[in-house]
Amino acid sequence: MAMIAATGTFTRYVKPGLLPWLAGSAVVVIGLGLAAIIRDVRNGHTDHGHDGHGDHPHKHGATWFLVLPIVLLIFIVPPALSARSIAPANIAAATNTPRRAFPPLPAGDAPAVPLPEVLMRIAAGSSDTLAGRTITVTGFTFKEGARTDLAKIVIVCCAADAQLARLQMSGPAAASVSALPENTWVSVTGTVPTGQSYRGPSSIPVIEVTGVTRTDPPKSTY
Repeated sequence: MAMIAATGTFTRYVKPGLLPWLAGSAVVVIGLGLAAIIRDVRNGHTDHGHDGHGDHPHKHGATWFLVLPIVLLIFIVPPALSARSIAPANIAAATNTPRRAFPPLPAGDAPAVPLPEVLMRIAAGSSDTLAGRTITVTGFTFKEGARTDLAKIVIVCCAADAQLARLQMSGPAAASVSALPENTWVSVTGTVPTGQSYRGPSSIPVIEVTGVTRTDPPKSTY
């Protein structure tokens, strides 16, 4: 835990806001581990002074062997989640999802709007705040048959609850996105047609893409 917190790779497993809790847990676990090691070393010297049997080193060796998985995790870090390994996002699965007012979009020609927020505005907005606005949305390409979607992995707490948020891409620049390999990070500009709904993976909304720019993956891909 201490290693992934220090290197920043913890964002592959939990949200960045959980770093203080992760760091605190690491301190507690390391403290308990050091206390156990010191206790075993002291007990080993005591047992050696009072007993000549040779089975004690084997017991202590088994205890130290448990440290091996932790050492391996320092040098072998599991990769980030794959889009193919998680369930589609179901942000608004219920037909009676309560509607609420979203704040107006930021000013500007094409303000950046997170992909999950676009879906939430479509699914639960009491007014069509996306109507008539050109926006910029960043995500990675996701192939669905002959179609290429703009996707982003969403986690609420940790990797265990990860879901895949997606937008179908159409419009004049959609063909250029389709030519890119899967998992290519892009920022697209475009408009979201009015009158759409979002009730889960069976009704993925559309964005009319007018511009595409390849971009580097963000530090946190969720």
